Amino acid sequence: MDLQQISEILTRLEQHELRAARILNMVPSENSMSALAKLPMLLDPYHRYFFNDGAAEEPWEFRGVEELASLETELARPLLRELAGAELVNVRALSGLNLMTLTLSALGGPPGSEVMLLSRAQGGHYATASVAARLGLKVCYATGPDAHTLDETQLAETLRARQPGLVYIDQSNALFPLDVERIARIVRHEAPSTLLHIDASHWMGLILGRQLLNPLAAGADSFGGSTHKTFPGPQKALFATNRRDLFERFRATQQYMVSSHHFGATISLALALLEFKHCHGEQYAAQVVVNTRRFGAALDRLGLELDGKERGFSAGHQLWIRTRTSGVDAFTASQRLFDAGIRTNAYPSLPGISEPVLRAGLNEPTYHGLVADDMEELAELFVAAIRQTQPAEQISSRVAAMRARYRFPYRFPSDDPKLLEQAMRLVRVALTQPRE
Repeated sequence: MDLQQISEILTRLEQHELRAARILNMVPSENSMSALAKLPMLLDPYHRYFFNDGAAEEPWEFRGVEELASLETELARPLLRELAGAELVNVRALSGLNLMTLTLSALGGPPGSEVMLLSRAQGGHYATASVAARLGLKVCYATGPDAHTLDETQLAETLRARQPGLVYIDQSNALFPLDVERIARIVRHEAPSTLLHIDASHWMGLILGRQLLNPLAAGADSFGGSTHKTFPGPQKALFATNRRDLFERFRATQQYMVSSHHFGATISLALALLEFKHCHGEQYAAQVVVNTRRFGAALDRLGLELDGKERGFSAGHQLWIRTRTSGVDAFTASQRLFDAGIRTNAYPSLPGISEPVLRAGLNEPTYHGLVADDMEELAELFVAAIRQTQPAEQISSRVAAMRARYRFPYRFPSDDPKLLEQAMRLVRVALTQPRE
């Protein structure tokens, strides 16, 4: 490999970065985070192990980040305890799926134990049953009459008959959250020794931003999820509980299922949590819900078919849009939107829907600064792209202009001269590694 090839790679990355600054990403499972929060992943801590938990008496076998350990132990964890309303938190899971595996292993019991999962027909994650089976766990399901409702009678009867060690609720595909308080009451009544864990990956930013009831306050034993969907952070995950026994079970499992927990990304999470607390995270969370409903109503007025209309389209960040009635399948519609500068998620099998549909999320556009008054214009561009009533180049120019109007209201001001100078100095040090 020569320098020319390196230059070509850097050119491609630059081109992507410039394009990314001109488009709107509406994939519900993705979000941005600030450039400031991304910085640690460029630096030396990204390469280092950090096994200690922070107790002063712990021996240091790996000392690479000893002087930075407090960024996890005294910044990330306390911030998360505050925002998550939890006495005990763990930030060492690498992703939502990794957290699922850790939680099922830690709380599901030994091989042969039974766990209750949320049926995929009610939005359960596609991988949960397979992961449970690979851990040797037996599976039963919580089901319901539609995509967003549990059959409480079936839930109670199954709990009473099976007495599973763990109920694991993971709404991977959902427009409306399940009522955790009602689920918790049923679990406590029918199976008092059964644990209840809520995987809140898609709802995380709305929970930390006080738009949805905290699962622990609702009666769950623990909750967790990924930190890059409605929460604008790195691709990691968190676990939260008020029970010391569950925390220790999770920690003991994590020590043997996660080696490097990507300490650079953990520092990024600390910065993202700090921004969320001090840069209007609750306002962002509220705006996500407002924008989603306004955008759904605007698409409906323009003739697109959306699920959940009778309930206000969504209580969160995503919408499910059927495009077949507009004469185009979801994958073709997604390509047309892509060509016009709008990224969506064509999904083949959402609960209760027999045809592929579009999932569109307002979490990242909201994070960039879009507000409710922008939803009519965005809906117009969205529909024009799908129906090809305007040239894609014209729509993409308007999308870029919409994106350029905003200056990231939920971040620290990285264009502050002092912060910018310090950040650029860090980048130069990382790239050139100057010698004295």
